[in-house]
Parts: sequence; structure tokens; C-alpha cells
Amino acid sequence: MQKSIKKYLSIVAVVGLAVTAISTELNDDFEIAKNLEIFSNVYKELNTYYVDELNPEKVMRTGMDAMLKSLDPYTTFISPEEVNQFQSSITGKYGGIGTTVLRFKGDIIITEPYKGGPAQKAGVRAGDVVLSIDGESIKGKNTKEVSLKMRGTPNTTVKLGVKRPGVEKPLKFELTREQIKVPNLPYYEVLDDDMGYIVLSTFSENAGKNVSSALMELKAKAKLKGVILDLRGNTGGLLSEAVNVANVFLNKGQMVVQIKGRDKANDRAFRTLNAPVDIEIPLVVLINKNSASASEIVAGCIQDLDRGVVIGQRSYGKGLVQNTRNIAFGAKVKLTTARYYIPSGRCIQATKYKNGSPLQIADSLREAYKTQIGRTVYDGGGISPDIKLSHGDLSKVLSNLNREHLLFDYSVDYMQRHKTIEDIEKFELKDEDFEDFLAFLKKRSFTQISKTEKAIQKLEKTSKEEKYFSIISKDIKALQAAIEVDKKQDMKKHKTALLHILQKLIARNYYYKKGYIQSGIHSDLEIKKALETLNDVKGYESLLTTVK
Repeated sequence: MQKSIKKYLSIVAVVGLAVTAISTELNDDFEIAKNLEIFSNVYKELNTYYVDELNPEKVMRTGMDAMLKSLDPYTTFISPEEVNQFQSSITGKYGGIGTTVLRFKGDIIITEPYKGGPAQKAGVRAGDVVLSIDGESIKGKNTKEVSLKMRGTPNTTVKLGVKRPGVEKPLKFELTREQIKVPNLPYYEVLDDDMGYIVLSTFSENAGKNVSSALMELKAKAKLKGVILDLRGNTGGLLSEAVNVANVFLNKGQMVVQIKGRDKANDRAFRTLNAPVDIEIPLVVLINKNSASASEIVAGCIQDLDRGVVIGQRSYGKGLVQNTRNIAFGAKVKLTTARYYIPSGRCIQATKYKNGSPLQIADSLREAYKTQIGRTVYDGGGISPDIKLSHGDLSKVLSNLNREHLLFDYSVDYMQRHKTIEDIEKFELKDEDFEDFLAFLKKRSFTQISKTEKAIQKLEKTSKEEKYFSIISKDIKALQAAIEVDKKQDMKKHKTALLHILQKLIARNYYYKKGYIQSGIHSDLEIKKALETLNDVKGYESLLTTVK
């Protein structure tokens, strides 16, 4: 009798769960249908009665973008016109003229023509301001819209009108588009006779194969004592290529990353599939705040398995996996489907955001995990380097300069005044160049306004309103004078670092991406620390074996 009652209760429980599940699903379906109808009716009313004529595509796109933005920064709608641009980020190939652009104060500016591309061969230069494409003004358009207009089928032509700084009349170029291939491995070389240095800029197709080939080539060239894998500024790419890059330094069959989402049937672990190139050679991975996604998988995996030392600044903190789904009329939606977890079990996805960017949080607010030998590492907010290098208050100075576009503008101004520069191995900015840069800033009326100055300005305004200014005016002026002196010292204090950045930007104008990387190697703080770490065999081993 008791067994029968238990069996009966079990059946009731199962039926109850099934009914609840069905009820929940029906309720969800009803809510979706109800809200879609409400949305449709709102648009119909707007389309019928709104004072101005509506652009259906623009209004709907605004609604979709707002909906997706409410979920996470990486779930986005890709229109049919943007699909080719999206595919090029995966393959590194597209049809176009071979340039990068940015928008500043309403202008679309060429920042770099790719070496050997149609734009570079035709004479387009960094600093050129785009005025028109195929005779149509691009005023008011954003970088995405301009890039789409520049791109197209190889062997088709496009007319470009630009304003060049220092040249009175606009310049016109007629360019024939080509297939542009952006290399994911822009530079690799032997440093100091026995250290390999490999820069990986994106995890596009064949990233693992290219890193593998580069390492084998460097090993054939010299008897390497160590390798530096530079992932600074690498914002990610294909997850499969992250596994392939890690595989260069890890045994076949090693788990690199797991993905887990709402649909458990799609959860899986990604393991290395090939024989490694070298599992013994000492390894340093360089990262910074812009190293994200696939870069964090590689750096985190190397750290979790105690395979190498990570140096730099805490990485971006993107631990989410995106997949694309085809929708109507050739459009796609790129949506987050899972989180990824590296070998220690941690997910490095940032937990707090501001204006779409992740916020750094203290280690005390993050959960602790253990590497293979027992070193403590943390989740939630990027990869924390084994050796952290701070640029101090340089970031404050750079932020002020970049806000006004002054570092790039000086590099363009320098190019206008110097038709050529020395060979990249010899080119070096000197003290007089720094004085020239300071004169350029003065000419541009550059002023750094700190938070303290803003507070003083507010105090001055309030004190005038409340009739206290006459009492404290001398103190305010003294504070302002002291801060002004300190700001001048700030610039001179960071002279070496600023010259290093300017030198790279100027070198890029003459020698393109390779020149940008090569000219900065010997004065690069992180590279210097990486070489120092690899040369200190005992210190390197201690970092990977000391349990804290």
C-alpha cells in the first residue's frame, strides 16, 4: 500500500512538473505575441499620425539596436549591407581600397593606408580628411557608413575626394578596389640574438597556423632562450583559433576552454588537436586593457596551466561567446549564446559596466581559483597579469591628448615637414623633437583640464554667486597657478613615454604597420620587462612554481 502511494505521488509530481513547464512555455509565447502586437501597433500609429514622414528602416533599426543593447554589449543586429564587413573580421579579407578611418569632430580621417593597397599606391596619406565618395558628400556620416561606401567588389572603381592638411585645394583620387588581406601576424623577429618576439593582432583565420610557422622560423634562425607572444590591443576573433594558438605551446589533447550556455546540449570543451611546436621553451604573454575575448582565452589558459608568465595590465574582461543566426532578407543577428571557462574553471567576464565598457573591480570582490600547481587566480573582470606594469598617471596625460587628437595630428604635421625619415632601425626622436611637440601643443592652444580644475572652476562660480569670491579669490588663483606649474611638469615627466608613442605614430606614416611595431620595440616598457624576465631563469621559474 505504501509503495503504491509513493508511486502515485511520484507520477503526480512528474505530471505537475510537465504541466508547469507547458504552462510556462505557453505563458512565454503569449507574452511574446502580445508585445510584438503592441510594438507593431505603435509603429502603425506613428506611421499614420506622426507629424513627419518616417523612415521605416531607420525607425525599426533604432528599436532593434535599443532592444539588443539592453542585453549585453556584444549582441548586435547585422544588416545585409554590413554582412560583408562582418565576414571580413573573421577572414581578414574584403574588397576595398585598404584604409582605416576614424571620426573626429564630424570629420572622417584616414588614419592608415595599408601598404600595397589601392589607397597607398595612389598616394592617399594618413591625415587626409574624406570629403566625398563617388561625388557624394559624406558630411554627417559615421565611420561604418563611410567604410561601407569605400568597400565593394574587387576591380570596381571608387572616386575619393579628400582635404589634405597643408594643401589648399581638395585632392581627388580614382581607385580600383582590390581584395584586401589584413595580416593577423604583422611582425615577428629575433630580439637580442636569442629571444623570439611574435605580434598577433587578431584571431582571424589561420592565426594558429601563422603563429606556429613564425615560431618554427624563429627557432631555425636562432637558438631561442624564450618567446614573447604580444597580444596587446588584440580584441579577439575566432574561438577555434584561440585553441590553435594555445596549441603551439601545449600538448595535444589539452583542454583550453569550455563553453556553457542555457542550452546544455551545446555545452562543450575545446581541446588542442595537433602536436605542439614547443612545450618547453620559456614563454611570456603580453596583455593590456584592450586584450579581449580570444586573447584572454590564450593568456588565461597559459596562466592556468602554469605554462608561461603573463605581463602587462589587466585585460578587458570579455568571457561571452557569440554566434550568428541568419534572419530574413540576408540579415543576421549576432547573439551571446554562452560563457566560456578556462582550465582553472573561472570565467573572466566583467561583472560591472559603465557606458558599455567593463569596470575594473578589486580582487577582494572576485572569486578565487587555482592554477594547475596551486597559484591563486581570479574570475570576473579580465586576466590579472603575473607581473603588473603600471603606466602611472601617464594615462591621464594620454587621455587629454587623445581627446583632442593631438598625438596623431602631430605625427601628420611631422610628415608634412619631413618628406622622408631615417631607416626604421635608426629613426629616433630626440629632445628637440619633444620641444617641437610642446610648441605644437601651444600652437593648438592645448590645455589639460583635470577634475581638480573643474572643481575649482565650480567653486569659483559658486563663490561669485554667493558673494564669497572676494574673500577666497587669492587662494583660488594660487591653486590654479600651482596646478598649471604641475601640468607642465607632468608633460616633461612623461617625455620618454610620449616620445616613444610619437615615434611609433610617425614611423607608421612612412613604414606602415610593420614600422609602427618595429620602431617602438627597444623603448617598450613591457617588452623590456619580458626580456628581463626570460633572461632571469630562476626568477621565471619561481613565478610559475610559487604558490600564494
